[in-house]
Amino acid sequence: MARRWLTLALLCLWGSMAAAAPRLAQSEGFSLRFDDNQWARQTAAPPSLLTLRCIAPDCSPGNVLTFVRDERPLIAPGFAPFGPGAGTGASVDLRLQSLTPASRLLARGPVEPVTVGGTDGYRGVYDIEDRALAKTAAIILLLRQGHGTLEVRLGAPKLSKADIAALEALLSGFELQN
Repeated sequence: MARRWLTLALLCLWGSMAAAAPRLAQSEGFSLRFDDNQWARQTAAPPSLLTLRCIAPDCSPGNVLTFVRDERPLIAPGFAPFGPGAGTGASVDLRLQSLTPASRLLARGPVEPVTVGGTDGYRGVYDIEDRALAKTAAIILLLRQGHGTLEVRLGAPKLSKADIAALEALLSGFELQN
């Protein structure tokens, strides 16, 4: 009887460890480890390289995370007002607007320099207004990737603090590949 319980306990332990193993998604120039109990991979429609949907209970319904490569370079971010990235920092909103056709971006605040997965870039939080004046929200990152830029965009009908926390946790598994 004790042997049966021990065997059952070991099987349960092994099953929980196997379920906790992160999945690996690889795409053009980057890899991402994610928990498939938190994120579900979706079919990526071009130009998206990778598309995920947050399925965690805390996440807002309808949120989608996309990764898109842009061939235009991103100047290295600077942290001082007149640092090497000051011009880029001022133009990030315009750059993101050009990547959001048929909609208007309304910044919730200034963009911030970020470092993710060994590369640097900018992050902004936006409300997006389409032609019908319907609003959604997004966190958009522009990350330097070689001679181009990687856009990481989490869009949701209503962006919650849980969505932001889920994105930050997910990006801890992001890594550029050479």
